[in-house]
Amino acid sequence: MWEHLNGSYLMLTAAAGDDGEVSDPHELFASVKTASQAFTGITDTTMTHNEGWHFCRLGRQLERADKTSRILDVKYFLLLPKVDDVGTTVDDVQWAAVLRSASAFEMYHKRHGRISPTRIVEFLLLDHDFPRAIHHSLKAARESVHAITGTPTAMFRGPVEQLLGLLCSELAYAQVDEIIAGGLHEYLDALQTKMNQVGTHIYDTFFSGRGAVPKRQSQRRGDVVRTR
Repeated sequence: MWEHLNGSYLMLTAAAGDDGEVSDPHELFASVKTASQAFTGITDTTMTHNEGWHFCRLGRQLERADKTSRILDVKYFLLLPKVDDVGTTVDDVQWAAVLRSASAFEMYHKRHGRISPTRIVEFLLLDHDFPRAIHHSLKAARESVHAITGTPTAMFRGPVEQLLGLLCSELAYAQVDEIIAGGLHEYLDALQTKMNQVGTHIYDTFFSGRGAVPKRQSQRRGDVVRTR
């Protein structure tokens, strides 16, 4: 893992050169993507899946969910300001670029076929099985948190488990048409705020020294939770 990470750093340093200008951005970005995927593969296949691995996975899944939400938000809120462009070739090209940005182009077409903004939003936001969908990423993050704390998945003992459980439940029962009708930008903005709160609670619980890891005394979700 360290050797690969160090090699990736040297590759980026060499690509920038002395003047800080990149001669071939497309090739560089492709190399960065390949290096990132290789690091994930090395981590998963050579590291014991213990607490350290789950912390690594937790950070990766939260970051992935956050970035997928921002890719969707940029397309819906910034890239297409004119209503006349909706449904045009320009619109289709931009939505295809969104899918490629999330490494989702091939899997989307296997699932839905032709480009449809509503189906793309549903796929990247609510899909249970696609590993870069927000819902899938948050479920994986929740699994790692419970593996770290030892809390059964039907319970919670602290704000991290509680908020991740609420987020996963919200996405499990969400309907894409209702989300779009209520405003996708507003929905994603609220979702990003909640994911930032998860990150803050993770820091406070496990790393800051200000909070204690929750004790194992707990009750089922929905009941009053008491921690010592």
